[in-house]
Amino acid sequence: MNRYLFVGPSLPEAADLLAADGITVLPPVAAGDLLNLAPRRGDVVGVIDGYFRQTRAVRHKEILSLLQAGVTVLGAASMGALRAAELDTFGMLGVGRVYRDYAEGRLTADDEVALLHGPAEEGYRPISEALVNIRATLSLCVEEGILDEPAAGRLVAALARRPYRLRSYPELVRLARESGVPDAKAEALRRLCATRAVNVKREDALHLVHRLRTLQEGPADAAEHPAPGFTMAPTVYVHRWRLGARGLDTEDGRVAEMSVLRMCQLFARDYPDFHRNLVFAHLARECAARCRSGRTEATLDGALEHARHRNVIPDPRTAEPGELGFLDLWLTPAERASRPVRDQLGTFLVRSFQLTPGVAADGPALDALRRRPVAAAAATLVNAARSVNEHARRTESTFDIHSLSADRVLAHIGERWGAEPEALELHALDRGMGSRDVLLAAARPFYLLSRYNPDLVDLHIARQ
Repeated sequence: MNRYLFVGPSLPEAADLLAADGITVLPPVAAGDLLNLAPRRGDVVGVIDGYFRQTRAVRHKEILSLLQAGVTVLGAASMGALRAAELDTFGMLGVGRVYRDYAEGRLTADDEVALLHGPAEEGYRPISEALVNIRATLSLCVEEGILDEPAAGRLVAALARRPYRLRSYPELVRLARESGVPDAKAEALRRLCATRAVNVKREDALHLVHRLRTLQEGPADAAEHPAPGFTMAPTVYVHRWRLGARGLDTEDGRVAEMSVLRMCQLFARDYPDFHRNLVFAHLARECAARCRSGRTEATLDGALEHARHRNVIPDPRTAEPGELGFLDLWLTPAERASRPVRDQLGTFLVRSFQLTPGVAADGPALDALRRRPVAAAAATLVNAARSVNEHARRTESTFDIHSLSADRVLAHIGERWGAEPEALELHALDRGMGSRDVLLAAARPFYLLSRYNPDLVDLHIARQ
């Protein structure tokens, strides 16, 4: 069982506290981090702090994806408490007072736990104070008779109207004086805030750390935390996030598998054949499973047979010309005029293929490429392209791959493929890229490397 903890300003000394516990301490969580972590069934992930302003916040479906995979996910104190209150019915485990206040409706605003802080190198030095901590400190003031409940409520309401980055204990004391709190009471409030302020986020973070330390692997723990009783829909977004989290380890660091795939799609001469065989193999397996055909070979005949079973295409042996008009959208006029009908229909199946609506065959392609030497060669080229782009940025500070001329990038790819501009999108479909926009986004990071080192990026799926 592996244990991970995403934490920052709520418990800045977490790495020291957990040095001997075998728990991997990570910075505050952001979108994509949970999937990049790739935990396995039985692992435990604790979420305390998370980013939301500097970058996108951790997504709910990332957490659901882990829960569905049999990973225990706990949350407390800050972003973890928010997500636990939102997802506890799906199996996320909330810990501590802040979580309970959100779960039971006493807290509703997300910014209650937010604060402005310095970088990790400075120990996440706080620049503002979380409102949940100020609330807890004011409750202590009420208990000790420094303030009455109405006065404390007015101070909380005043701070709640301010942006989270402007909330602090000095500001609390200033507001108390301005609101008419007697000088002696205001001074008592100042002293308490300076010496005995309540840090409920830290307390909850320590509770979660204790849970991480004491969670045991085995049947007892499985009985305490059974598998969640839900199935998360495999949306297009979740599919893309999962693919984006996959990577290959190289001597020069980790390379995103999607970058390896794009390199192969763009620069492997035989990628159209590879993609065609991939599509036909998928259709053959689907036909054997759904249509009980017994046909499993990845052939044009098998693909056409399954497409006829599913009423996707007419029978090429008996189809009238009017039944084939849809092919005009998927083939060039030259292809329509010169190719046999069977080949035209096969090309249509390849170019229109998706695993589900909106989901290209990127996953199966990655699985197949990982087993081939070309993956390592492509990863090396991805790193080389990154170095070329970084050199360009150092040479010209305004350089940005996204500002490269779309016409120039696409013209370069068209030359490499031997494709006319008006047929470029169809050629992209032959390589598993679903549109001209996908092609452009894929090509931009590699344009400089390919433009000035054309022989270097000459890949072959079958040979390498």
